[in-house]
Amino acid sequence: MGRSLGTTFVVLAIFGVLLSLYFDQNLVSEILSKFSVSLLVVQSPATRVFTIEELSKYDGSENSLGLYLSIMGEVFDVSKGAKFYGPGGGYHFFSGRDASKAFITGKFEDGLTDNVDELSPTDLVALVDWKDFYHKEYKYVGKLDGWFFNSDGQPTENYKMVNEKLEIAKLEKHSDKLDEQMFPPCNSEWSQADGGFVWCSKSSGGIERNWVGVPRRYFRSGKTEPRCACVRTTGPPSDNRASKSNNGDLDNPNLREYQNCDRLSERCRVM
Repeated sequence: MGRSLGTTFVVLAIFGVLLSLYFDQNLVSEILSKFSVSLLVVQSPATRVFTIEELSKYDGSENSLGLYLSIMGEVFDVSKGAKFYGPGGGYHFFSGRDASKAFITGKFEDGLTDNVDELSPTDLVALVDWKDFYHKEYKYVGKLDGWFFNSDGQPTENYKMVNEKLEIAKLEKHSDKLDEQMFPPCNSEWSQADGGFVWCSKSSGGIERNWVGVPRRYFRSGKTEPRCACVRTTGPPSDNRASKSNNGDLDNPNLREYQNCDRLSERCRVM
């Protein structure tokens, strides 16, 4: 068994001390420099960076060089999934290119591009999940000189912008969790005979608590549609615990009552 690189450096350090006890310092430096050069040779080779033209030659077609695809600028060998990514496979349109945007939009014609500038932070989180899947299932072989990385394999400004959006997505997710603690989602059901109902319980929305609440239509900032939220009916409001009000969060301006439902009912019919 060969020594690890770390062990080798320790041995060299000790060797250097011993040499310095018996030889001129300049001679010691010269000897050790030769060792350091030889160590550099065994370091991992640089990551390969494909051009768009080079990657196109890995689409799995006859006389192609292999079966690769790229997602978010990272290239993977998908040969073991040839029945999916090879000619005639359901995902062949991903092969030999970076079609990151299409992983989210499902547009397999005009969406076959690595430009994901139009994707939302939430969309990008889903795209990262896809990339993680390829890291887990297939062999990583390099990077693509394109929207995410340059010809040196270094991140582009686009890549940095994507990371900024991903940070926004993390903050939004954290904000949503806090929001659900304050206004837990309602339970809901629908049947052809009785129509739809929403109701609250001490565990509705998967949020365990010591109060039940009443259903309200909750209009959230930045959201296009309201959701059903269970709202506390007693105690001070969540955003002003020092208040002497005993209406809970019923007076929150972002809440609306369901039509034809008693304001303190724990169950409401919805159309």
